[in-house]
Amino acid sequence: MSKILYLHGANASPDNFNYYKLILPKHDSIAPMYDMDEDPFDVVDSVTRKVRRELGDEPITVVGHSFGGLIGAWYSAINPSQVKHLVTIATPWQGTPVARIFGYFFRNSKMFQNTRPGADVLNLLQSKKFNGMHTNIVCTRGGNPVAGMGSQANDGMVSVSSQSATPPLFKNSENFFIEAGHSGILLNNTATELLTKCIFEENCEPKSQS
Repeated sequence: MSKILYLHGANASPDNFNYYKLILPKHDSIAPMYDMDEDPFDVVDSVTRKVRRELGDEPITVVGHSFGGLIGAWYSAINPSQVKHLVTIATPWQGTPVARIFGYFFRNSKMFQNTRPGADVLNLLQSKKFNGMHTNIVCTRGGNPVAGMGSQANDGMVSVSSQSATPPLFKNSENFFIEAGHSGILLNNTATELLTKCIFEENCEPKSQS
C-alpha cells in the first residue's frame, strides 16, 4: 500500500488534506501538525523522526502545499532514499511579497520572515539537491495585486513565477499548471487526478494478456 506524508501550509492544518485522504485510492498517511514560528530546520527534523516512527523505512510520497512544499522539499533533499516522489503544490520557492509586507508589521514572525523574497531559508533550499521524481503544481487563478506585484500572474497568495522556480539541483522537476486558487487547489479535481497518477499509477496491476 502506498504511503504518503502530507505537509500543510502556513496558517493551515492537517485537515486541509481531508479531501485527498477521502478521494485518493486507499493509502497509509500521516499529516503532522507544525507551528509556523518554529525554525524550519527543527520542523524537518521533527518530521523525519515522525516518518520513521509511523511509516517505517519504506519509500513514501511527499505531498506539500504552500510552505509545506518547502518543508517537503527540504525533507526530500536530506532523505532522498526514502522519497519515491515529491509533489509540491502552490509552493513559494522564491517567496511572496505578501510576506514582505506583513513582515513589516509582525517583525518577530518567523512565518513572514521565512517566506519573504530573498529569505535565507529559501536561498539555502535553492542549493539543495534531489534526484527523485518531483511534480510541481503551479496554481494560476488569482488576481491579488499584492501577491503578484501589480501585473504578475498569481494564485491570490504566490506569484506564478515564484511557484515555478523549483531548485535547479532538483533534476527531475516538472511543472504542471492548473487554474485554481491557492487554497482551492486542495479541492480541485484536476489536481486530484494528477496526484492519483503520480502516486498510484505504478501500483496498477498489468492488464491480463490474451
